[in-house]
Amino acid sequence: MPGIWSRKFDYKNGETRVCKLCGESFYTIKPRYRCNACVNANQKIIETVKRAKYEKKAQYPFDNKGTEAANRFCRIRTAMSKAWREFEKTGDKSIVIAHYDKQLKEIHDNGIWKWIWDRRDGETITGRTIKSKEQITNDFPDTRGHYEE
Repeated sequence: MPGIWSRKFDYKNGETRVCKLCGESFYTIKPRYRCNACVNANQKIIETVKRAKYEKKAQYPFDNKGTEAANRFCRIRTAMSKAWREFEKTGDKSIVIAHYDKQLKEIHDNGIWKWIWDRRDGETITGRTIKSKEQITNDFPDTRGHYEE
């Protein structure tokens, strides 16, 4: 006698099921046993547990709500284009280098540099690295053109 588990899921039309957690009926196209609300709530819990392991990064040093960020960007862009035009006219690199030095000093003084390079702890850095770079790669010699007829 075939049981309830021997029945195939109808992938073409989907099915109406009852959620095992909250008991509500829901329509699904995937063979799931939880409604979307329960799946989302469970995922939110998982994310908060993961985020609780790391301390939160500090706020960006500048106010982004007003026009301060846009005005600052336009000022930097204008100064950069002036420095490049002057470099193209005279060929003197010191103008561009002086502009970069001024911008880097401003970034250090405002705390932006510290905010950009804030990477939390060492575990976070290793957790975000690409796993495939750690795999062993074999260096085989280049054998193109080394065939016998």
